[in-house]
Amino acid sequence: MFIIVKYGQNETLLCNPMCAIVNLLNSVKKRAGYGNSSVIVDLSDETGLVKELDLHKYDSATKYLNSHETYILIQKEQLQDNLSVDSGSPIDSKNYQYTPLLEQYENLFPNFKVHVDHIATPKIKKRGGKSPSPAGRFTSKPKKSTESGTSKKTSGKKK
Repeated sequence: MFIIVKYGQNETLLCNPMCAIVNLLNSVKKRAGYGNSSVIVDLSDETGLVKELDLHKYDSATKYLNSHETYILIQKEQLQDNLSVDSGSPIDSKNYQYTPLLEQYENLFPNFKVHVDHIATPKIKKRGGKSPSPAGRFTSKPKKSTESGTSKKTSGKKK
């Protein structure tokens, strides 16, 4: 199992994705010459879809990358906006700018356009009204009383 990572002046890296994403990205970063820099790297497919692997650092890379495919090394830069567009009030929102680290990527991949697939997070429905009973707590059944109410005693003789 392998993937090909393209960067620089059409240079390629052959990588084994059967490891944690953090290890794969660190290896690619060092081998591509960005090891001592503070550059955040990620990968995109041949169409420009950014994989956002840094969000899943401890997952296996094979979960997000397909074997025998070519990926482009991407630089992920964090931008901060100080003003909201709508209200003009100061907020701390984080946006990212993605830059391909492959020179002349337009000629090599004509359909390449950097984009991120935003997946909507499912909303959890809250229960209305009643709260669930505490786990592990059960009400015991009432014990049936005997009709006579008296118990028989056996007398024992000491020997």
